[in-house]
Amino acid sequence: MNKIIKKILIGIGILIGIIILAAAFFFLKFYSETKGMTPAETSRINDTVFSLKDKFVNAYLFSFDQGYLMIDAGFSEKGILTQMEKLGIPPDSVKILLLTHTDSDHTGAVGLFKNAKIYMHKEEEQMVNGQTGKFFFYKPKWKYGPYTLLNSNEILTAGNLHIKIIHTPGHTPGSCCFLINNTYLVTGDNLAYKNGKFGPFNNFFNMDTKRQESAIRILPNLDSMKFVLTGHYGIVKH
Repeated sequence: MNKIIKKILIGIGILIGIIILAAAFFFLKFYSETKGMTPAETSRINDTVFSLKDKFVNAYLFSFDQGYLMIDAGFSEKGILTQMEKLGIPPDSVKILLLTHTDSDHTGAVGLFKNAKIYMHKEEEQMVNGQTGKFFFYKPKWKYGPYTLLNSNEILTAGNLHIKIIHTPGHTPGSCCFLINNTYLVTGDNLAYKNGKFGPFNNFFNMDTKRQESAIRILPNLDSMKFVLTGHYGIVKH
């Protein structure tokens, strides 16, 4: 019996060791990947558009006649609230919240926006209802209240803002880019910008990089965009 117990304990020890090593690798890789990201500072881009920097991620605000449209919600409530206070924009003035996808660094402050109607692509719902997990067995459940599902190529209107939904799966199944007034392309985690060139997002964070590579080919000519607003690599102006 003692030999059996000993073997069981050895097995448990090996399993725990593997888990610790896997966790250590994940966090070291996470740190390495995020360290190389270059989000834009919190600022007024022009009279209509604002960037918010929350750690290594950007969210964006667009003003319209009824308040603000926000794209993504940053890493944390505290971080986003602090950045919005710098700009003098209260959370209750956000009327529309569009999510490029539902990773936690893009939904961290969703709970702040009590007056906002929330949108995500219909293929992203599986990421918040427990159907699909991104890493290992992690399958987060949505905790922020009602949301509306978007279709590919759908057009939303908010005052003088016209937003085209461009479905670009790969990072997650429902990842999207948003083309606003044919002037601003908000890309979430669909593009990286390194050494003056656009490319697919970091493979480590993607669920299917090959699918993303194929999906981003449908994006409009990036050089024709006056502003490309990325999730982690800042703002590229033309």
